[in-house]
Amino acid sequence: MDNWDDYRVILALARGQSLRAAAKQLSLNHATVSRRLAALNHRYAAPVFENSPQGLRLTALGLRLLAAAEQMELLIQGNRRDELAATDALQGDIRLSLPPAIAQWLLLEELMAFQQQYPRIRLHIHCSYTLASLDSCEADIVVRVSNNPDEHLVGRRLFPVWLAYYCRPDYLTKPANRLGWITASGTPDWIATSPYPNAGVALVLDDLVLRHQVAAQRGGLVRGACYIADQMPQLQRIGDGTPHPFQDIWLLTHENLRAVPRIKLLMDYLADCLHRKRDLVEGRLT
Repeated sequence: MDNWDDYRVILALARGQSLRAAAKQLSLNHATVSRRLAALNHRYAAPVFENSPQGLRLTALGLRLLAAAEQMELLIQGNRRDELAATDALQGDIRLSLPPAIAQWLLLEELMAFQQQYPRIRLHIHCSYTLASLDSCEADIVVRVSNNPDEHLVGRRLFPVWLAYYCRPDYLTKPANRLGWITASGTPDWIATSPYPNAGVALVLDDLVLRHQVAAQRGGLVRGACYIADQMPQLQRIGDGTPHPFQDIWLLTHENLRAVPRIKLLMDYLADCLHRKRDLVEGRLT
């Protein structure tokens, strides 16, 4: 098989274990991936995948093709990093991945200013809490909030994101047994040490920014990021108001890209922008 697109289909099907998941990875529709799989099976006159209770499963033939696909993927990723590293001028593309909340509340204006200052550098900004892979060339630079970043990546640890407890002042006029927390999932352990340990969970909401916005609309209590909540005049800190550190902000890139001028330029620029907002991040501006 000499078509890289066919190998990409095999990789996506092996990792997703379903046509739907593979279609999402490949940005194709379900029917297209189904046709591509049928074409693969026809080409070899033997199935590459077979159905199982757990989803699509590679056959013996499929396992051999997958091994070849993984080798090709590594070569293509290495070639892309080598090409990027060979470009010395402050021009070209940079793929930046960062959490939506940090993009919106800390770096939006700064990223716009960078683009205006360096118009020959084109930013591709990926905002997601899903961690983009530097090894797979999904990003060239990532901003991560983590205590355990991948050890083989290079970059710098900046400082922690700090959290405190918040709500609208008029929310506390509700009876104590009606108070509730807005959380990311279930009943987190931190409720037990919060200012209202007996309050239940009013709402489970996976979006960080929306949790703050719901609290600002009198929807509940929230353990919020100071850099978001302290910029929302509707919210005030509750309890003793003392913030506490959460996880560190990291700026990371791949070892092969650390010396690329435009990568280094943006890394230094982002670090400077975030350091200038350290007081906001650490909750010292109230």
